[in-house]
Amino acid sequence: MYTELSADNLKLFNNNKTDYSSYYQNGLVTVTDNTPMFWRLIYPYIFNVNSAIEGLNNSIGVTSPVKEHLLGEAYFLRAFFYFYLVNSYGDVPLALTTDYIVNNNLSRTPSTQVYTQIIDDLKKAKELLSDEYLKADALTTFPTGQEERIKPTRSSAAAFLARVYLYRKDWADAEKAATEVINNTSQYSPTSLGQVFLKNSRESIWSIPGVSIGNPNTAWGDVLILRPGGPGDVLDRILYLSPDFVDVFQNGDQRKKIWTSSVTDVNNQSYSYAFKYKATSADAASEYMVILRLGEQYLIRAEARIQQNKVAEGIADLNVLRDRAIDKSEPDENLKFKLLSTTLSKEAALEALVYERRVEMFCEWGDRWYDLKRTGQVDAVMSQATVKKGGTWASFKQWYPVPADEIRINTKLSQNTGYN
Repeated sequence: MYTELSADNLKLFNNNKTDYSSYYQNGLVTVTDNTPMFWRLIYPYIFNVNSAIEGLNNSIGVTSPVKEHLLGEAYFLRAFFYFYLVNSYGDVPLALTTDYIVNNNLSRTPSTQVYTQIIDDLKKAKELLSDEYLKADALTTFPTGQEERIKPTRSSAAAFLARVYLYRKDWADAEKAATEVINNTSQYSPTSLGQVFLKNSRESIWSIPGVSIGNPNTAWGDVLILRPGGPGDVLDRILYLSPDFVDVFQNGDQRKKIWTSSVTDVNNQSYSYAFKYKATSADAASEYMVILRLGEQYLIRAEARIQQNKVAEGIADLNVLRDRAIDKSEPDENLKFKLLSTTLSKEAALEALVYERRVEMFCEWGDRWYDLKRTGQVDAVMSQATVKKGGTWASFKQWYPVPADEIRINTKLSQNTGYN
């Protein structure tokens, strides 16, 4: 939610809600230590993962197949956590043990080295994880067609590697890793738009079931789905889609029809909201929170191919996603969404990719925020978007501030440039 608020896809109903508005208006400051900070949330998870790695490596009571898979999960998760830290803060301390004396005196590691560790962890995970989705015992496979896509697999590690390589502009390895996942047709295939976010969809590479008491579905669905009457001050009514974003959808793109919806308030004002997840806590379990999915792999491979001057092949990948967004029953060609021409220039293909990424990945794990930064668009886009949100933009704000109390505790830490 916070990373998505930082970008330009969402609107916040009440800017007085400072926990949200500090991210929404790109106005984070270090003196407000009660503001939710990923730094303080993620590092305890990393400590737990490091503890698991140490414990498993020293264990003589865990059987070899179970140990291998659990180690694979741990390395995978450590890479996952550091990916979001390094893309939120830049250089971050690289804690790889449970020694709190060492950890409490770590300085910030250059992001290039953090990425090296992320890639190393994912390669280890890829070697150790199972090809198949496993049950809770980390050993038993599911009957065919009944897989719970909850535990990461070798394909999950490959999919995340593809994303990491893309962020590092390692186009060849990004294409190779994404292709490995796409070619795994026994497990994955594109689905209709309405099936993408259903639990255990064939598009889902890694997902998490609802774990909140009283909500068998996703918390994200509860937060994003506006209720009758329009937005308000409570959490499940406070966010909606920016009209500027809604206007981005091209004519006939069924992602607008199927992945967004709208409600009207008492004044007949219409508000659009993200409707990828359609179930709330009041509904029977039908959706899992999707973390990695096949659609992103097509986007990754498309970009990697276009950047390597394989433009037609990259456009073919984009057309896989565009094809399922076409209403085949629409008789009016002027109203019908269309495939891209494979003869587009490299520049035009990259421009088309920007559109596809935004409308395909909106409201998924802050993808838009991180995408603007990695592609160098953040200043051009946010200098206008932040003003519309009631804030002011400066380039340093693309990095969140290190919590001030962390610097007080560990004097070897430094603050991001631009923050007091």
